[in-house]
Amino acid sequence: MKRTFISIIATLVFALSFVGCTVKPQQPAKTSIGMPYEVFVICDDEAWSGGVDSVVYRTLGARVLGLPRPESYFYIVDHKSPRMVSDMERKYANILSININAANTEPSLSVADNVYSRPQTVVTLNVPSAEAAEQYLEAYGGEICGLFEIGERNRTLSSSRRSSTPKLIEALNDHIGIEMHIPAGFKRANSGDRSLLWFMRDYEKKAQYIFAFESQYTDPSDLTGEWLERMLINKLAVVHSTRPGAYMTISQTAPIYWSELEINDRTWYEMRGCWEVTFDQMGGPFVSFSTLDEESQTIKTIVFALYAPEEAQRGLMGELEYLIYTTK
Repeated sequence: MKRTFISIIATLVFALSFVGCTVKPQQPAKTSIGMPYEVFVICDDEAWSGGVDSVVYRTLGARVLGLPRPESYFYIVDHKSPRMVSDMERKYANILSININAANTEPSLSVADNVYSRPQTVVTLNVPSAEAAEQYLEAYGGEICGLFEIGERNRTLSSSRRSSTPKLIEALNDHIGIEMHIPAGFKRANSGDRSLLWFMRDYEKKAQYIFAFESQYTDPSDLTGEWLERMLINKLAVVHSTRPGAYMTISQTAPIYWSELEINDRTWYEMRGCWEVTFDQMGGPFVSFSTLDEESQTIKTIVFALYAPEEAQRGLMGELEYLIYTTK
């Protein structure tokens, strides 16, 4: 099975180092339009059809890692030249504006919140030519994607924070010593193993899961991808389905991706891939975050998993994994 080390979310933070100017949020009265993860592009028609379009589609539309079915990071909902953009189109929640002007001697990038509507993220690329736009997008398309991802994350968390489950937040803190927001709708589930804390938000044809547990830290090898994977397989094995002998595990046929990132002054080891239930048809994507608590010499792990076989999973997973940014 393929095992790849990447830095997905770290790239989002790294993106900020390429931003020439970040404009302070405004407070326009208009409400933004469009679905999550849609991007409206403003670009000269000739440059767009001359090759900029393919680079934008390739970079912003790159496949999200760790999902069982192909889904893009972002979807290009439409494109217009600057002179043809309507007031309604300026209200899209995500706008990529490619400003081609010979006066732009050097490429630069800026990001602004809530320019024409709210909530909104507007990323502007200033370049001297269409060729320069293509080169910049090829080199830093991932960082531009990261800026839009941060906007989506902030909007999702803002909505999520409108309601919470204080008892589950307290239970998580008591179990692993980490405080994290848990939105309404989650309930505590029982795996039969007290060392594994399990929360579930159940719908008719889908479910979102949060697991939390601690592991004893013995030496640096405990923080390698291979060790964390084995640890996760052992812990999830106590989660059973209704079929006799069926239990939750990590898929051995789907790729697993590892990364290391900093969130709220804490180092986390991220692992993402797909889970499945042996002797059953259940499965879906997961992402786990593990961190070392040096004082207690324990590895604290939070796992987010999704079961949604009939729906797009990128947004539903975002609702879960963005919660790691609320940890204290």
